[in-house]
Amino acid sequence: MRFWRKIFNSKAGRVFIPLLPALVILAAVYAHSAQIQSSAPAVRNGILDLSGRGPDQIGAFNLIGQWEFYWDRTINAQEMRSGQEQFILVEAPGQWTDLAMDGRGLPAFGKATYRVHVVAATVGERLAVRIQNQACAYRLYMDERLLAANGDFGDTADAPISGYRPQFAEFICEKGDFDLILQVSNHAYAVGGMWEPIRFGSIDAITRGNNAIKAVDYTTIGGLLIMCFVLALMFIIVRKEKEMLILCGIGFCVLLNLSENGDAFVSYLWPGMPIAGFGWIDYLSQGWIQFFLLYFLYAVYPSLVKRWLVRILLVYSFCMTAFVLLAPFEVAASTYQIMTVILLLILLINVVYTARAALAGSTGGRSLLAAMALILFTMLYDALSADLSLAVYFMNSWALCFTVLFLVQFTIVARRYREAQRIEMGLLKSQIRPHFVHNALATIISISRKDSERSRELLMDFSSYLRGCYDYEGDDLIPLEEEFDFVRAYVALEQARFGEKLKVEYQIEVNDILVPPLILQPLVENAFIHGLREKEEGGIVTVYVRRRSGGIIRLGVRDDGVGIKPERSINEERRGIGTANINRRLARLYHTRLVYIVPEGGGCEVYMEIPIMEVSG
Repeated sequence: MRFWRKIFNSKAGRVFIPLLPALVILAAVYAHSAQIQSSAPAVRNGILDLSGRGPDQIGAFNLIGQWEFYWDRTINAQEMRSGQEQFILVEAPGQWTDLAMDGRGLPAFGKATYRVHVVAATVGERLAVRIQNQACAYRLYMDERLLAANGDFGDTADAPISGYRPQFAEFICEKGDFDLILQVSNHAYAVGGMWEPIRFGSIDAITRGNNAIKAVDYTTIGGLLIMCFVLALMFIIVRKEKEMLILCGIGFCVLLNLSENGDAFVSYLWPGMPIAGFGWIDYLSQGWIQFFLLYFLYAVYPSLVKRWLVRILLVYSFCMTAFVLLAPFEVAASTYQIMTVILLLILLINVVYTARAALAGSTGGRSLLAAMALILFTMLYDALSADLSLAVYFMNSWALCFTVLFLVQFTIVARRYREAQRIEMGLLKSQIRPHFVHNALATIISISRKDSERSRELLMDFSSYLRGCYDYEGDDLIPLEEEFDFVRAYVALEQARFGEKLKVEYQIEVNDILVPPLILQPLVENAFIHGLREKEEGGIVTVYVRRRSGGIIRLGVRDDGVGIKPERSINEERRGIGTANINRRLARLYHTRLVYIVPEGGGCEVYMEIPIMEVSG
């Protein structure tokens, strides 16, 4: 057990172990899809052969393979039986803009007919089809019988969305051989064709898959709505935790994206919306999701994510929004692949930052890395593989992946809020430490027996220390000199107890500035407790304030004590309630945090860099 715990907590384990769930899930999806594909019949040379499959053996599968393709014509079954119509074999599903006829590529706008001839079907069997989201208008026939219709032929991007929904249709197989004919028309999108596979099979199997899609969609949408409502309510009450508001933005964008996926929930809410709305929702929700994801990392791990990168992504998101809404829809749709590449790049950046957070042992870093990796690997799997199974359809709908991510982010926000409350309460309790007060008073009483003047000075120092504790008012800024008065009072009390073993030097380049209260004393205390007390001959603590370029000052504490033990980390040894509170306030006020330096020769240095704010006259 100790060995595995050591592996899990190692630097490599912190990064690579969270990647394993995503790899395992995708490996399982691939194995499951390969097994189904090997057993499912495929369309070959325009024929689907069902021989050897009885009423209880057909199951459900995608009609993938070589379909007959008739360009620029909507041909019915009777015309096809004449044998006079010319066709080519194409891999379907697919986009006809990827095809060429007579040496020329096919245009995006146009019409075509796909056909597969089914043989050896069981007469009297109840069969069904489900057609996923197809932005193109279509008609699906079984011979002369119309099974499903989507939109009207000749529809442009402003046609109402109510006619464009996933379709489910059932029928009874009246004869062993029949044709499935799909007539397609596209005058809206930058690509045309059979976008998604048609699922075909027994009525029971298709119905189960159809119900599963609806259940996942509606459960996910309902869960996200509830979590967004809770987050919004918590933000209204707390006000300070902006991560909650960012998470609401992520949840809202995911809800938008889910509304046009799966069962196309948006088509029921707004039936008059143009079919271009599918694209608008898809492009805009994905664009803003990638911004909010990076912004969430920036808020949670401020020392990792660069502010300029967040600003660049914000500008890109606004420009992308204006382009999608103002440009002709077919122009915006033609850039979909570019937007997808940018999305993959931003997701990769997010994964890198979450890996750094996991490596640093930050709160929720490993869980967030696992969820982000699942999304990135799923998109890469979809882009690099030809897997069109129902499992991949569920993964690519974002319902499962982003629900997992949202739950992880929700948990991180809740943990940070709970930790913040614990830190605040801990700080209040630690402002007057009973043991320190007892030891200080005992030292003063002991000295008073021999040196009354020295005891009076220590009482004044003790009074200054208590005043510094009681005067703490959250994020109010105080003059640096007042913070040094508090530090000197603490140092004087400790030196009275331990003598010349504890020495302090001050290197002050800037003085008339404002800083948050209790920003240096906890660092000096850490240096005494963890650095010098364990060093037999004592040592020196140096408190410094240095001016940096760009209107920045560096405030730090350095000691030449025992340093950090090899078997322990800074997290374990040097970061307590006081320093955790400093980091929290630095993140809130300046979007920075404490930096630790551990020299090889021993000792420890910790510093912060904040903007200069001079004391007003």
